[in-house]
Amino acid sequence: MRVYDDNAPVIDRLRVRLARRVAGYPPALRELAAAFLERAGPSYFSLPDAAPLVHLPIWMHRGLEPDALDDILEATALAYAYVRIQDNVLDEPDARGHPPFLLAANAFLWDALELYRGHGDARFWTLSRSAWLTFSEETEAERRQLASDKEYAHAAFVRHARKCALAEVPLYAVMSASGDWRGAESVPQLIHALSRSYGCFNDVMGYERDLAAGGRTWLLSQARALASARTGAAAPDDAKIRSTLVTSELMEALVQESITTLGLARPAALAIGMPPFEAFATARTTRLEEMAAKVIVLRLMAALAT
Repeated sequence: MRVYDDNAPVIDRLRVRLARRVAGYPPALRELAAAFLERAGPSYFSLPDAAPLVHLPIWMHRGLEPDALDDILEATALAYAYVRIQDNVLDEPDARGHPPFLLAANAFLWDALELYRGHGDARFWTLSRSAWLTFSEETEAERRQLASDKEYAHAAFVRHARKCALAEVPLYAVMSASGDWRGAESVPQLIHALSRSYGCFNDVMGYERDLAAGGRTWLLSQARALASARTGAAAPDDAKIRSTLVTSELMEALVQESITTLGLARPAALAIGMPPFEAFATARTTRLEEMAAKVIVLRLMAALAT
């Protein structure tokens, strides 16, 4: 994505800083931290379908000196690594979850907070604590939902997207460091809309993996209910659920929801003062429309095959 490529020099500096940070850890922690970062890969934050977590503060840097911006980006990457490790242990204990990584995560979080401390005023810490608690609350709420047989309401699916509230923190850090809090009230709207859009997209893209893992995402819960209604089976098997996904409009509707919710982020980004976001949103919408077309073709081919 061109708008990600434009930030390549800044992301390169971030990679250098992360490598230097990890090199300074004691031997055992250094080995764990390096192994986790190696799993993620050097281009993790700039892959075409990667959410713009570290790109958002770059797009709104508001005249910050490079060192200040780099501190905030490194803090963001370290905090995200902490969250990613935690999520993997909770959500995928038999796959990507690796409990010893939690020890490296401890070091990541400490260093992230230390970096933010150099740029955060009282307002930053108040808003960031609220974002941190929201992320933790909705992550647990979603975990409980996915572990249960209870109906998964769409309102809950929307609310659970607030689990990405951590992404508010670097934007508050830029505002604090620059002394320019313009548009702060629009930050939660921006992050929630992006989280919803990426959540819808990821559910469609990852449905095979989620189905194989026994997942209970909102998409799969809808497919399971529809398969049950179509077949009369109280607990339709994976083949029936897969067939329902391919032959129904469920995935098409979810990709469309991804497009719609991305549109909700645009006015928030404008209010914050983030000019490059418009180019990102346009490119991302094109990607989603291409995905929607593929889903439609898949459904039509399935219909013709029956």
